[in-house]
Amino acid sequence: MPTLQERLKSLLEAVLQDGQADLETLPNDHVCGHVISSEFDGLDYAARRQRIHSVLKEAEASNKMTAEDLLHVGTLLTYTPAEWAVVASDTA
Repeated sequence: MPTLQERLKSLLEAVLQDGQADLETLPNDHVCGHVISSEFDGLDYAARRQRIHSVLKEAEASNKMTAEDLLHVGTLLTYTPAEWAVVASDTA
C-alpha cells in the first residue's frame, strides 16, 4: 500500500494545475513540504491555503484520504512556478 507521502503527492499533482509536490515524512509521521502550481498565480497566502484545504477535504469526502491521514499532513508551503524557480536557484 502506498505511504501517506506517496498518496498525498499523487493527489496534489493530479488535482492542482501544473501541480508538483516535493514532500517528506518527518520522524513523527507527519508529511510536510513544498507544493508548486500555476493555480497559485495571483493568490495570496490565505487563498492558497484554502485551495490546499479544499483539495484535502475533497479527498476525504471521496475516500481517497481518511480523517486520520489528514491529521498527519503538516506544513505545506505553496509556490507558483516562478516563485519556486527563485527558491530552487537560491538553494542550489
